[in-house]
Amino acid sequence: SLATFLKREFQTTLKVMRAYPENEMDFAPHERSSTTKQLMATFVFEMYLIRSTVLGETIDPNIYQTYHKETLDELVSDFEKETNHVLEMLEKMNDEKLSKIVNFAGNDFVASDFIHMMMCDQIHHRGQLSVYIRMAGGKVPSIYGPSADDPGTNL
Repeated sequence: SLATFLKREFQTTLKVMRAYPENEMDFAPHERSSTTKQLMATFVFEMYLIRSTVLGETIDPNIYQTYHKETLDELVSDFEKETNHVLEMLEKMNDEKLSKIVNFAGNDFVASDFIHMMMCDQIHHRGQLSVYIRMAGGKVPSIYGPSADDPGTNL
């Protein structure tokens, strides 16, 4: 189900975020790359987009320019809070509401497809973060199976 998929992927993203060396939050692998703080803020922004686009909640658009957190703990806390809110609201939605048409950036999406798109974007950025972890001197956790640093599995 959509909720099961979301819960699993959110937990994996949290695992990757928590693996990041917290003293390297300004790290960026290239001058055109986002810093770690900016990259992790993307996870929070995706939840804001689900809240505003699918759930119909009012989110001040200035938040995307003014959101600024310095620490790993702050970013993890915000991501957990936003994720839990989204999951709670989605669990209350029926198939009809998940089938409604929503508009984002001038494009129409079925609400459930928009949520999947946001999750695919989260997975993409989580992959970027896993590279940042290695470059910043951290250990990459298992994501869908063992990594060179972690023989565990998420399956």
